[in-house]
Amino acid sequence: MISLMIDAKERRDVATADVEGAYLYADMEEFFLLNLVGKAVDVMCQVNPKYENFVVIENGKKVLYLQLLKALYSCFQSALLWYGLFTNTLVQMGFKLNPYDLCVANSQIKGKQCTVAWYVDNNKISHVDETVVTDIIKKIEVKFGKMTVTRGKHHVFLGMDITFNDNDGTVTILMKESLKEAIADSGMDASKVAPTPAKKDLFTIED
Repeated sequence: MISLMIDAKERRDVATADVEGAYLYADMEEFFLLNLVGKAVDVMCQVNPKYENFVVIENGKKVLYLQLLKALYSCFQSALLWYGLFTNTLVQMGFKLNPYDLCVANSQIKGKQCTVAWYVDNNKISHVDETVVTDIIKKIEVKFGKMTVTRGKHHVFLGMDITFNDNDGTVTILMKESLKEAIADSGMDASKVAPTPAKKDLFTIED
């Protein structure tokens, strides 16, 4: 939120960019086995028929053991491996990590601050000069491939509907659509009116 306020106040050009399949760019540092069972084995063998040579039967089911060479979603260490790879890339580009928030990096370019703020593989890049933003995107893409990028004054980023208002240097942030999706997915009745979001037993103490 603070970085968005700075972007708005300084009338920065803002881009959001998503690194597709980010974790797979990071190498696994430890020996890690993945075992696939049943239909997943058939799918892998369709992708690469050579895997059929390594299929075994355990408890009457097909099993395929694979050594992970790249970080994979749901592995505990994958997020840290990706974070290390991404931050090292930014540091090599001349950025310095913010000591108060290690998912924000800044660099002085053309006498002005350029900021990259990210959540996992979703990035927000800003600078007063749009050519600087474009250049940073290109440098990241050299390392991690083509990204899904949005430019302009309106962005949908991490569930936030963001609109920059250059006429007064403000930013409007809404989450109505994201909340609607969350309510729909929860299956809960959200039509009731309540004076407070606190549960009725907030002050009930169990000895």
